[in-house]
Amino acid sequence: MSTPPRLGTAFVYDNAVRNIGARQTSLSNLQENLTSSKRVVRASDDPVAAAQAERALTRIERIKTDQRALETQRNAMALAESTLGEAVGLIQDARELIVRADTPTFSPSDRRTVANELKGLREQLLAVANRKDTNGIPVLNALSSAAEPFKNS
Repeated sequence: MSTPPRLGTAFVYDNAVRNIGARQTSLSNLQENLTSSKRVVRASDDPVAAAQAERALTRIERIKTDQRALETQRNAMALAESTLGEAVGLIQDARELIVRADTPTFSPSDRRTVANELKGLREQLLAVANRKDTNGIPVLNALSSAAEPFKNS
C-alpha cells in the first residue's frame, strides 16, 4: 500500500487564504446588492438582466418623450379651440350688429357708429385669426410657415 502524499503547511495556508478571499468577495457582492436593493448592480452580475434593464430604460425615455409631445399637442389643440371659439363669438357679435342696423329706425349716424363697431370687430377677428402659439407659429395656419395667414387688406 502506498502512503498518502503529505500536504505542506504552505499549501494548506495558501488554499485557506484563497478560500477566505473568495468568500470575502462573495460577501462584499451580496452586501452591495443588499444595500442597493438591486439584484443586478453591474452588468457583469447578470448580462441578460442588464440588457433587459437597459431596454426598459430606453422604452421609458421614449414614453416620456411621447408624453411630452402629446402634452404639447393637447395644448396646441386647446389653444386652437379657444381661438376658434373667440372668433365665432366675434362673428356672432358682428352678425347681431348687422341685423340690428337693418331696421328702418336707424339714422345714418347710427349706421356709421355700427360701421365703426364692425371695423373694430374685424380688427379683433384678424388679431384672433393671426394669434401665435408659444413657438411663434400662427395657430390657424396649419403646417405652413410662420408668416401671417390673414392679411388686413
